[in-house]
Parts: sequence; C-alpha cells; structure tokens
Amino acid sequence: MKLEELLPFEEIVIQCHDDPDADAVASGFALLEYLRSQGKNARLVYAGSRPITKSNLLLMIQMLQIPLEYVQSLDHAPALLITADCQDGQGNVSYLPRQALAVIDHHQVADLEKLPLLQEVRSSYGACSTVVWDLLRQAGFSFHRRLSTALYYGLYMDTNRFQDLSHPMDKDLRDGLKIDRDALLRLQNANLSLEEIGIAGQALADLHCNADHRFAVAEVQPCDPNILGVVSDMLLEVDAVDVCVAYCMLSGGVKFSVRSCLPEIRADGLAQWLAKSLGSGGGHLTKAGGFLSRDSLEEACADRGWDGLSGAAGRLIYSRMTGYFEDRIVLRAGEYQPEPDMALYRKKKVVVGYAPAEEIFPVGTEILIRMLEGDATLEVTPGLCVMIGVDGEIYPNKMENLRRNYELLPGSYDIESEYPPTVYDTATGEAKLLAACARRCAAKETALIRAKRLDCRAKVYAQWDPDNPMLGEAGDWLACRAEDPNDIYIIKRSIFEKTYEKQEE
Repeated sequence: MKLEELLPFEEIVIQCHDDPDADAVASGFALLEYLRSQGKNARLVYAGSRPITKSNLLLMIQMLQIPLEYVQSLDHAPALLITADCQDGQGNVSYLPRQALAVIDHHQVADLEKLPLLQEVRSSYGACSTVVWDLLRQAGFSFHRRLSTALYYGLYMDTNRFQDLSHPMDKDLRDGLKIDRDALLRLQNANLSLEEIGIAGQALADLHCNADHRFAVAEVQPCDPNILGVVSDMLLEVDAVDVCVAYCMLSGGVKFSVRSCLPEIRADGLAQWLAKSLGSGGGHLTKAGGFLSRDSLEEACADRGWDGLSGAAGRLIYSRMTGYFEDRIVLRAGEYQPEPDMALYRKKKVVVGYAPAEEIFPVGTEILIRMLEGDATLEVTPGLCVMIGVDGEIYPNKMENLRRNYELLPGSYDIESEYPPTVYDTATGEAKLLAACARRCAAKETALIRAKRLDCRAKVYAQWDPDNPMLGEAGDWLACRAEDPNDIYIIKRSIFEKTYEKQEE
C-alpha cells in the first residue's frame, strides 16, 4: 500500500491501540502529520478503559506537541479509520465506527482474511514507526525534528532501547533521522514514576522461577499495562531467567507481557500458546503480549479447582509455560537414527544469484552488508563473492567453490526480497545496492536427502557446528544426507518448498 491511496478520503481518524505505547503514538502522529499536510480533516485518537498515565508517554505527548485524544467512542463514522500499530478486531483495540478501514502495523497477522484491502503490515519490522517512516519516505514527505524525534523514540522503546534491533530498515531509521537529542534524553530518563517503581519492585520480589527451564512468572498490581513491559524487561536481566511473563488483573481479564532472549523461544509464539482458547496473543520474536478474557479464565480455572482469579491466573500461566518448554525435541548429530517415514528428496536446479565483491568495492575495502538476517562485515579479497539465496538471504563464498558447485548462467539476477541488500564502505559510508552487479547461477546435481516435516519445535545440533543449534518450528523440515544419516539439519519451510522435490525410492 502507498499513502497516496488514503487521499481519496476526506475525514480520517487514526486509532492507536488501547493503552498506547511510544511506538503507537509516534506512528499515529506521523500519519496525522502526513494527512494534514495533504489538506485532510484528520485526528489521532485512542480508546479503551483508561487514559494514559505513564510518565514518559505524557511527557512525549507534551514535549513533541502530539494532538492525541482519548475517546470512549466516536459520535459518527468517519469516511476512513486507520489502525496504527494494531489490527482491528484484536483484543487490545476497542471498536470504533467507520465507513472504511485501513491497517498499518508491524505485528504478526492473526487472520489474513480479516485484513482490509488498504493495509501495510510488515511483521518483520521492530516497530510500526519504521513502517510509517518508510511509507512517508516513499511519498516524498519532509520530516520535521519533532516528528523525527517521535519516530526515533518509538523505535527505541519498541526494540528494548535498540537491543533487539535486527531488521535493516529499522537500522536505516535509527541512522537516518535528525532528532532533538535533548528531548530524547529527557524521555529516556522519564520511564517510571515513584509509584510505578514501587509496583515493579513488589512484582520482582514476589516472582516465581522455574530453575529447570529458566523462566519466571510475576504478578503485577493493577496498573498502566505499559508497566508490564517494564517489569518483564527487568526480569530478563536476571541471570537465571531467559524467558519471562509479567501479568496483571484488569476488570475484563488478565493482561500479560512476554519477553525472551532465547532464539529458539519466540515471544510471539509463546504469547499465542498462553492465550490459546482464552484470549489473544502476539507480537515479535523477543517481545510480545496478550490478554486472557475473564469469562474464559474463570471457566478454565474452575475446571482445575483453583479458587481466586488472581492466584488461579498465575497458576494457569505457570502451567502453560511449563508445557511450552516440554513440547519440543532436541536432536544431536551422531545420536539420531532416521525415522522410517523420512522420504527421499533431490534438490531442484533452482536459479540463485552471486555478485563478485571486487565489482562492488576495491580489494582491501572493509564492507558492511545490510540484509534481513542482520549486518555482516568483511574485507573484499580476491575471489570473494556474495551469494544470494532463494529468499534473498546473503552469505559469502569463494569463486572457486562457486564454480565447483554451481553452473554459471548468463544474465543479471533479480533479487526478490522485502529489503534490497545494501553494501556499505565502512570507512566512507558510501552505499551500493547488491543488485547492481548480481548474476545468475544454478546448483549442479547434488546428493539425495531424506526429510520429514516437523510437527513441533526442534533444536538440532549439526555436525558442522555442534555448539550452535539450528532451530525449527512446526512446518519446517528435518533433513539428513541419504548417505550419512548422522548429518542432520533443519531446512526452513519456505526454502524447502522452493528448492527440493520428492524422488521415488
């Protein structure tokens, strides 16, 4: 979607999710500034059971002059309602009337069929601020310093102070905006009030830890739900905790926040697991949250004989956390025996890409390749080339290895990726697109493999890197070389379906 597609509508309301955070406020503010610059009658609102009370958000709204309104409802249906940093129908979004709907978000999509035609959801981004920033750039919008500061702060807060920054577009926002550093410093140091630090301290004092699986669950007194994120961030700094949940009782049920610092434990998947049949959950790889409805929770707890909703909610969350950790398999090369239902597959002759590094920057240049998987820094050496896989994934190779294993094909290679891989000269900052010199190649005949689809999460220690496990989700493939069953590894679902075909035994 392009922002120009919103312009046929005259009266537009931008809605942040209930209990908005800095990212929701910033992305909504950016959309408001764009629409008003185009002469539209636009307003920025949020709903829910309570107005904002968190100190840093109130300061953000005041300092950056953000005209955010708290509403119980709307007196009439605007021509267009835009949900920013959220998706209509989710548990954290109160219904507001509308004639037409648009969605701009960065969370996982719960139901593709419920998304409207006007939508831009980029679930791999760290913040909705980045989504809106990129849309505004494409529209040729000029950013003023207050707006730049708001977007920067939205990304900063939603990526745990940039600690969880991974998508290259998020890094481009961080590096590309001119912000008010004094305002940012004040916001960074206004995250908690004296009352809120007392609430957080009590939650940390009463937490329940599981030493076997290294997770913690903490109940927080009723408060602004944004405090849950603060508590869960604090919990994750404990040396004995890798995954945590902070929750609090609200009038309609239980709000919870999830954090994970383990690559094999996705916070969004865990949130969905906790909320299954009881409410809704979702988010990102390291940060997520959800809501358990009071009625569903009371019914589930009554079946278990748990009295008192507050204590029962904690027991239920703890029980589901334990089940989540136990519902996975761990496999090690040398100890695994192929299962009888593993079928035989051959790699297709799929066209991929390569780019000689010397054609990008001279030999001896230190370069940074910014891509979806992260940033990679290396020195341009004779014979170095950069491979481009079927999903746009990037990795270094040597031309001698390339010629041995691939057939070089004529023509340029079109990189299909949501983010075009970019190569930077680390000394000068000069940037070049990898696509400018990418060429085509295809794998030669390779050995057969045996593979089966995973029906649960898996951690696999492969022969070539026994210290760093490969991680698989349900739907990915467990594979091993046909002539060496001990050589086991994970192939991601999207890559397997594009590159392998079944063979007759």
